[in-house]
Amino acid sequence: MKTKQWLVVLCVLFVAVGYGTVASAEWHFGIGTGLFRLNIDGDMGFDTNLRGPIELDVDLDPDDISDLMESAFGLAGYATDGKWMIQYSLGQLKLEDDPSTTLSGGASVSSDLGFDLINGELTIGYPLFASDRVTFGVHGGVRYTDHELDADITVVDGGGTTDLSKDIDEDWTDAVIGLSADVRLAEKWTWNNRVNAGFGGSEGTYMASTGISWRLFEHWSTTLYGKYMAVEYENGDKGDSDWYLYDVDEFGVGLSILFHW
Repeated sequence: MKTKQWLVVLCVLFVAVGYGTVASAEWHFGIGTGLFRLNIDGDMGFDTNLRGPIELDVDLDPDDISDLMESAFGLAGYATDGKWMIQYSLGQLKLEDDPSTTLSGGASVSSDLGFDLINGELTIGYPLFASDRVTFGVHGGVRYTDHELDADITVVDGGGTTDLSKDIDEDWTDAVIGLSADVRLAEKWTWNNRVNAGFGGSEGTYMASTGISWRLFEHWSTTLYGKYMAVEYENGDKGDSDWYLYDVDEFGVGLSILFHW
């Protein structure tokens, strides 16, 4: 099955679950947003046409990303009837920079860089075991990622001026399967854990998260969490004009707030 078709399959399953259980159980919903201190560590690569392929080490901590951030947006939510759990998330991050440097040979390099990342995920889960304090579940779904990279580079040396430009617009969709474990620590406190893996459009994506949720009020909760994701995506082969590599670890800590009804 082609990766794009997974999204259609999950949408059909979403409708089937909703219509199959809404008559027998009351549905509850939640939606929210928050802040996340993101780190990116790994390798990126692309072809520069005139100067061939280049591969870059990427090591950005939260302060680096804050300095480069042009805009950011994120939301997440859920729907559940007490058994079935539908969860979704959407995030966007736009980074911009205009670094310049002088190479050891005396050439000066100036550049104008823009990097736009969009991530979305939809999963449907069901409990395998549930007690008063612990719930273990399985979930499956799709993860969508889109990258847009714009790079304009000017190199001035003894041979004159060389202008390089690169526009990359790549996206991929992975089928996701994973496990979750929720432990009720107290009446208003819950320890949430989630792991999954995705395959299809990418070479593999692996995610793990853990967090403590506090139900502040009847309709409001907040979660302090940590999240790690390993992403490996490669389009074409090194040396191809459309070659693009994104092989990084994305990780950090976050604080979210949700409204429930």
